Amino acid sequence: MKVLLVDDHTLVRKGVAQVLALTIPGAEITEAADADQAVRELEASPQDVALLDIRMPGRDGLDLLREIRVSHPNMPVIMLTCFDNSEYVKKALAEGAAGYLLKDCSPEDLVQAISVAMSGSGNVLSPRAVRNLFDSAQAADQQAQSHANRGTEAGLTRRENDIIALLAEGYSNREISRTLFLSEKTVKAHLASIFRKLGVTNRTKAAMAAVAMGMGSSEVQAGAAGNPGFNRGGSYSSGNTNGYGSNGNGNDSNGNGNDKNGGERGGYGYAGVEQLKAAGMRGA
Repeated sequence: MKVLLVDDHTLVRKGVAQVLALTIPGAEITEAADADQAVRELEASPQDVALLDIRMPGRDGLDLLREIRVSHPNMPVIMLTCFDNSEYVKKALAEGAAGYLLKDCSPEDLVQAISVAMSGSGNVLSPRAVRNLFDSAQAADQQAQSHANRGTEAGLTRRENDIIALLAEGYSNREISRTLFLSEKTVKAHLASIFRKLGVTNRTKAAMAAVAMGMGSSEVQAGAAGNPGFNRGGSYSSGNTNGYGSNGNGNDSNGNGNDKNGGERGGYGYAGVEQLKAAGMRGA
C-alpha cells in the first residue's frame, strides 16, 4: 500500500510515518511538507491513500484536498489534524474527504480509518469531531428557531423570515433566489411585503431591522452595532440610504432594483451532516 503523508511538522510527520510502517505490513510511505510538494509527489508516483494535515504554510489541506479530488478522484483522502473545529469537519466532508481524524487517535484508529477509506464503505471520524459537528448543527437549529420566532412577532411569514435573514447577511436578490430556489421576481415580491410589514422603505433599513431582531452572523451584528452602514463585505454604505441598496450599487427602495453584491457564495450549512448521514457515520 502506498500512503502519501502530508504534514508541515517534521517530527509529527516522521512519527506518523513510523507508526504506519509498523502497523501496515508492506506500507510505502511518501512524505511531503506542504501542498506543492504533495502535488509533485503524486505526479511522480500515484498513491493509494493520502493523509493530510489542515493547516500548513501556503495552501492548506482543504485546498490540497480539492485538487486531489479533481486530479485523483479515486484516491481516498483522510484529514489528520489537531483541529476539531466543526467548520473544518463540514468543509472536509463536503469536499469529499473519506475521513477526519485527530492526531490524538490511536494507531489502531488510524489503521481502521485507512482500511475503511480504501474499501469505500464509509467515513471514519474521531468521536470529538463528530460531537462538535452535531453540537454546531444543534446550535444553528436553535438560532434559526430564534430567528423564526422573532420574525413571527413582526408578522413575517416563514419564507419572508428566510429572505430577511439572508438580506441581513448582505445577499443580493440573485443570491437569495439561488439559495432558496426561488425566482428573482418572487424574491422581490417578498421583499416588498417585508418592507411594508417592517415599516421601512429600502434594503438597508430592512437589514438593520433584521439585525435588531438578532438575525445575521455575529460579524454582521457587531458591524451593525458599530455602524449602521455595515454590510456583508466588511464595507460601509455612504449613509444615504434613501432609495439605495445596502451595498450602494443600485436603486432598490422597493426591492426591485439592481443589487450587485459580488460573486456566488458556496454555503456549506448542513452539507457535512447530511453527507455524514448518507455515508454512514462511524466513530474512530
